[in-house]
Amino acid sequence: MSIVIGCDSFLALRNVRNGNLGQHLRDKGLVVLVDPSQYDGSHNAAPPGVAIRSLLEFNAGKDPRLAPLMNRAYVARKSFYDPATMWEKFRTSSHKYHQNNMLRRAVSVARARMQFYRYRLAGFMGKAQPWRQDFATALQAHPIMDEYCRLLKELDAEVVVAFSLEGPREMALIEAARKMGLPTAVMIRSRDNLAAKIQHLPDADAYCVWAETTRNMLLRLYPELPAERIHITGSPQFDHHLNPAYRLTREEFFRRIGLDPARPLVVYTCATPELVQHEINITQHLADVVRQGRLANNAQLLVRGHPRSFGSNYPLLRQTYPGVAVYPPPCNHPYKSAEHEAVVVQLILEDEPMHLATLAYQDVQVNISGTMIVDSAIFDKPTVGVYYDIPSNVLAGLSVRRFYKRSDMQPILASGGVRLAHSPDECVAWINRYLENPALDADGRRRIREQEVGPLDGRAGERMAALFRQLSERG
Repeated sequence: MSIVIGCDSFLALRNVRNGNLGQHLRDKGLVVLVDPSQYDGSHNAAPPGVAIRSLLEFNAGKDPRLAPLMNRAYVARKSFYDPATMWEKFRTSSHKYHQNNMLRRAVSVARARMQFYRYRLAGFMGKAQPWRQDFATALQAHPIMDEYCRLLKELDAEVVVAFSLEGPREMALIEAARKMGLPTAVMIRSRDNLAAKIQHLPDADAYCVWAETTRNMLLRLYPELPAERIHITGSPQFDHHLNPAYRLTREEFFRRIGLDPARPLVVYTCATPELVQHEINITQHLADVVRQGRLANNAQLLVRGHPRSFGSNYPLLRQTYPGVAVYPPPCNHPYKSAEHEAVVVQLILEDEPMHLATLAYQDVQVNISGTMIVDSAIFDKPTVGVYYDIPSNVLAGLSVRRFYKRSDMQPILASGGVRLAHSPDECVAWINRYLENPALDADGRRRIREQEVGPLDGRAGERMAALFRQLSERG
C-alpha cells in the first residue's frame, strides 16, 4: 500500500521535504509523481523515505474536446466570484498579443469585455457548478484515465493527493483516483494559485489550506464545497523558517553572495521569468542606486532569482557593481531547455539553507506582489512592493500594477504590512525609511503572519500526514 502525492510543480517537492512526509508516512510508503521533464533532478534530491515516479503527460488545455469544457467552467466561476482577478487576465491577454497594434488591441479588449460579461452572467445564473461537473465527467471518460488507473494499481495506492493543481497533469491524477473510489486530498499550495492559476479544482475528500483567510477564499470561490472538508494545516514550506539549524550562518551566507556581512542588505526577489517583461529595468535601476550611494547606511543589494530560473541563463541584471550581487549566478542552460528542466528541482531543494538565510539576514525586501512578502513577514522584515514600471508607459495589461488587483493581494495590502512604491524614487525613499527604522509597520507584518500563514509551529507536515492517514483508514 502507498500514499501517492502529485507534485506537478518545480516547488511542490519542497513541501514534501520540509514537511518530512517521507518519515511521517514511512510505514505507509510514500510515492511522489513529478513532472516528467524534471524527473532526474527530483530523483537525485528525493527526501528520505520518498520514491519518485513520473506523472503521465497530459494537458486538458490542448485537447480539442476537453479545453472548451474546462475553459467555460473556469471563466464563468472566476468572472462571477472573482471578477477583478479574471478581468486582469482577460486584459493582459489582449495587451500581450497585440502590443504593437493599437487598433487590434482595442478590438481585442472590446471582445474580451463582452466575453467577460457573458461568462459573468453565466456565473450569476449558477452555471459554474454544473459546468465544473461536466468537465470532470468528460475528463473521467478520457483515455488518460485507463493509464492512471493502471499506474495507481501498480503503486497499490490507498490515498491520492494533489500538491500542485496549477500544473496541467494533476487534475487527471485526482479524477482517476476518484473514478477508482480512492480517497483524495488537495493542498492549496499558495494564495495566488487559488486566485489565478488552478483551472480545475476536483472534488476531494479533504482540502489543506494555510490559514483561515485561504479557507474563506476557497469557500467564496467554490461555495459548493462542504466546509468540513477544508482543514487548516499551515504550510510545510514554512516548517523550517524559524529554526536556525536549517539556515546558513551570516558569515557563510555573505561569503557565498560576495557581500559584506557588516553592512545592511536590501534583497530584490524576482518574479517568475518572463512574467514581467521589463523587470530587468527595475533591478538595474536599484543596482545603479547602490552605485550612486543613495541607499541609507551604506546598504548593499542582492538580486535574487526566482526559483524557476535556477540553473538557467535567464538574466537578472545587465551590470553589477561593488555592493551589488546576483544569486544564484547564471548558468549556461537556456531557460526551460531540457538541460535546465533536468536540474531545476534539485537546485531548489539544495538552495533551502540559502533561501532561509536570505530571509533571516535581509534588512529590506523588495518585490512585485510576491509570496516573499509573506515569507519576509514571518521574519518581521519590511517589504516594499514595486508599483511602477520602467519605462513608465508600459501597457496597463502588462504593468506590474495588474498583480496588485488580484483578490489574493487585497488582505495583504489592507494589513498595512507592505508599502507600495509608485515610482523609482519612492521605492528608494521607502527602502531608506525601513533601513533607518526597521520597526516601521511591524504591526502590519504581524497581521500578515496571523491572517496568511496559519500555524507556524514547524508541524504542518505532521498535521497533513495525520490527515492522509485518516483518509486511508476511512477508505
